[in-house]
Amino acid sequence: MNRSLCILSTIAVLIGSAAFAEPSDDFKALMARMDYVAGDYAAAIAKAQPLADAGQPRALTLLGVMYENGRGVTADPAKALEYYQKAADQGYPQAIQNLAVSYRFGELGLVEDDAKARELLAQAAATDFGPSLSELALMLREGEGGPVDMPMAVALFERSVAVGDPVGTAEYAFMLATGTGVTVDLPRARGLYEIAAAQAIDWAERDYGEMLELGEGGPIDLTQALEYYRRSAVQGYGIAAFDIFEMYRANSAALPDTKAEALTMCFFAEAQPPQWDGSEYDGMCDPALADYTPEEITAARKAAAAL
Repeated sequence: MNRSLCILSTIAVLIGSAAFAEPSDDFKALMARMDYVAGDYAAAIAKAQPLADAGQPRALTLLGVMYENGRGVTADPAKALEYYQKAADQGYPQAIQNLAVSYRFGELGLVEDDAKARELLAQAAATDFGPSLSELALMLREGEGGPVDMPMAVALFERSVAVGDPVGTAEYAFMLATGTGVTVDLPRARGLYEIAAAQAIDWAERDYGEMLELGEGGPIDLTQALEYYRRSAVQGYGIAAFDIFEMYRANSAALPDTKAEALTMCFFAEAQPPQWDGSEYDGMCDPALADYTPEEITAARKAAAAL
């Protein structure tokens, strides 16, 4: 599982009177991180390795990610674990998060241990680290690694929304939309889904599209619903692809230009493995085929295969 290094949206460098001062080690590690994001792994290692050797936690975590995923180096789970642990021992939240995920899913040679994962996530969440707030909230909501604690899960999700974590924002939107542990609040759910969808969370894009299509929490907007379904579908989310097909079938007069795309998306959904909720779409396009010419069907199958 690839880990996010929590990409910074902005790096502000205040130069002022210290224009020619030696950059801090943390700044140097950020520069290594930028090389990594740009795909220049050799430059990232060249910058990060001496910093990591000196114990700089951001650099240690970066090297951990590179050794875990084999980016610019031969994948080495043991070395990745060593780097993460050294950074985590200094309280660095991203490293603690990565260790927690490794325990949760039994990765990097570790035995799966939800209780240990939950303990580590609590440490990182205490620093207001968004991904850990969300991950811990999920475990508390589902009772993984310990008892269910819905009030604390809700509080952590609320905090994850406040710090801008997209996964936590999407999960809390789901809870508000379905009444899971909270009172249903469709307008707020819709607003939070929109925020998460803007950060390319595929299932949030799909769920936001559904709320737009059905007019849940606000007015119906088929044009925008189609756009968000598309965004989700092109990330490989089969449920959203099938939603485009169903929305066209229910609203063909309002969406006349979507006929060919609808069948393409249906064929694409048919080709996907079972979705997280068990949905499978084999044969689901068949009832609509009578509405298409053989040429249109062939073209749609070809387009779906290219997605």
